[in-house]
Amino acid sequence: MASQSCQRGPENAHMHPKGPCCSALCFFSEGSRVAEWPDGLLSLLLLLWCLLPSAGGLELEMAGTTQIVFLHEDVTIPCKILGSPHLDLSIVGVIWSLKKDGDESEVHVFKFYGDHLEVVRPGASVSLLGLEHGDASLYLPRFELWEAGEYQCKVVVTPEKKEGTTRLEVVAHPNMSLSEKPATARDGKEKLIICQLDGFYPEALDIKWMGCALKDSHFQEITEGVVTGPTVKNDDGTFSVTSSLALKPALEDHMYQCVAWHRSWLMPQSLNVTVFENTRDATHGIVPPTAEAGPPVSEPRSTMIYVTIIGLCILLFSVIVCGLWKWKRLATSNTGLCLRLDVRCVRCLPSFRNT
Repeated sequence: MASQSCQRGPENAHMHPKGPCCSALCFFSEGSRVAEWPDGLLSLLLLLWCLLPSAGGLELEMAGTTQIVFLHEDVTIPCKILGSPHLDLSIVGVIWSLKKDGDESEVHVFKFYGDHLEVVRPGASVSLLGLEHGDASLYLPRFELWEAGEYQCKVVVTPEKKEGTTRLEVVAHPNMSLSEKPATARDGKEKLIICQLDGFYPEALDIKWMGCALKDSHFQEITEGVVTGPTVKNDDGTFSVTSSLALKPALEDHMYQCVAWHRSWLMPQSLNVTVFENTRDATHGIVPPTAEAGPPVSEPRSTMIYVTIIGLCILLFSVIVCGLWKWKRLATSNTGLCLRLDVRCVRCLPSFRNT
């Protein structure tokens, strides 16, 4: 009979002698089957709703209209009952539900009423200790793309009820890398600098190229030779895109910069690469390139300097060795002479004493 009275339209609800009771049951049964609830629990909620006096207006504090969350991170959706230092959980009910993007149907995520606890979404939880102090916030571990949408917190503290909504939008940071094909500028051919961004969400992303001569150090946007491919959807629902810059031979060394902007970043991010046209060497910014730099080009003048330095070192070493050898030989000959003189003096001593 209770479920039938709840199914009456608004025009008949106020005529029912237990209109507030019907309102409570309709609130908890919205989007679910009342028949699945235990009969004893329904009777208890109905009795509490009808007999307890009104406690005034029930107010909820939510996170706001929109909450940005990051892919694969843990999320807490705030829902707090204002002015509730301590609640009796036997008269408290909480239901969290979700309306996904593009789908008007409501899916339950978490339910708690009386002594009944039902977790629909794996890992979803509301701290019962926190609920005693008015905190009905929902915890969701490892948030996925398909879980974005409007979350509704429905709370009953008999005989009051209240609901609030927060929309969750998920974002994912791009993985940004910069690479360079083998340098061939000195051969009169073009070379490519490739900027790749992968694993980002949502799809919208902006890429531009900047460049400057090292002597100037003033960056300017480059449009010539830039090719940005179409955005590709990955298997996990994220996106990837590749942009390349073709470089023509130049007489000066340049620094090039791939600048990208995405909603998951507070400000644009960039990677740098410095191209030395004469030596084919390149030094890179945040992420080193995958292309290997060619061997340095040796100049004849540099080679002569190296040979001269090595020759001087060998000559100096030879002079030192020769000097040490001569000094050692001289010291040895002086020691022998002294010994011979000492022997003669010793032989002369007896004859001197006899005289």
